[in-house]
Amino acid sequence: MRIVMTGATAGFGLYAAERLADAGASLTIGARHPAARPPALGGRVAVLPLDLDALANVRAFAAALGEGPIDALVLNAGLQLAKPATSADGFERTFAVNHLAHYLLLRLLAPRLAPGARVILTGSGTHDPAEKTPVTPPVHADADRLAYPGTDPTAESRTRQACFRAYSSSKLCNIMTAREAAKRLPGLSVMSFDPGYVPHTGLGRDNGPIIASLVSYILPLIMKRDRSSTIPRSGQFLADLALAPQYAACNGDYWSVRGPALLRLAPSDLARDDAACARLWDDSARLVDLA
Repeated sequence: MRIVMTGATAGFGLYAAERLADAGASLTIGARHPAARPPALGGRVAVLPLDLDALANVRAFAAALGEGPIDALVLNAGLQLAKPATSADGFERTFAVNHLAHYLLLRLLAPRLAPGARVILTGSGTHDPAEKTPVTPPVHADADRLAYPGTDPTAESRTRQACFRAYSSSKLCNIMTAREAAKRLPGLSVMSFDPGYVPHTGLGRDNGPIIASLVSYILPLIMKRDRSSTIPRSGQFLADLALAPQYAACNGDYWSVRGPALLRLAPSDLARDDAACARLWDDSARLVDLA
C-alpha cells in the first residue's frame, strides 16, 4: 500500500507515520528538512523536500513522487502563527499553508490516486463556533478574503485573535474541501479528521517554547474534558483512517476524537453549506492557478 503524507515529522502525525510504517505501508512523507528525518522513522520511509509555504514547492513535491498509484493521501501538516505573516506567494500564511497548499497537492495528485484511495484532511474542532473553544472561530470561508485579510471587513483587528481566526478558518476550509472533494472526485474515500486538542505537538511553535509549553498545560484544563487528546490516541486514529477497513467508504465524513473514541459527527453549519463548499473549491483553484 502506497501512502503519501504531510505533517509526519512531529506530534501525532509522527506517531501515525510510525504506525503506518509498522503496518508495512510504502510511505513517502514531505518535510521541510529531509535530512533531519525523525529517528523513529529510520530508513523505513521515503522523505522528499516539501515547504508548504510556497506553491512552487508543492508542485515540485508532486512531480518528485513520480508515477504509480497512490492508495492514501494524508494531508496533516499545519501551523498556527503568533503574529500575522505572508506566504511566499503573497497570501496570508496560515491559509496558504493549511489550506491552499494541501488543496493544490490534492488536485495535482488526484489523477494518480488509485480507485477507492483514501484522502484525509486534518481539520479541527475550532472550526465550529458551537464548540466554544478558546480559539477565535471563523465567520466565513471566503477564499479571497482569507488569502488577503486586508480586504476583509470582518477581519479581527487584535493580533492574537486574528491569528487564531486565521487558523480556525483554515481548518474550516480543510473540512469543506473534504466534503467537496467527495463530490468532485468520485470513486475515492474522502474524509476530514479532528484530532481534538493534542498538547506538545509543536503546532504553536511560533509562540516560542515558553508560551507554547504553558498553552499545552493550561488549555486542557479549560476545555471540555472529552476534547483533549494525546499524541498516541490521535496518532493511532489518524493511522486507522488510512488503513482500517471500517473507513474504506467515506463520503466527505467528518471524524472527531471525543474522549477515547473516534466519532463521525456533523461539522459546523457553515461547513455543511454546499454552495459555500463549491465556491471555496472554485476560488481556491483560481488562487493556485488551476482554474
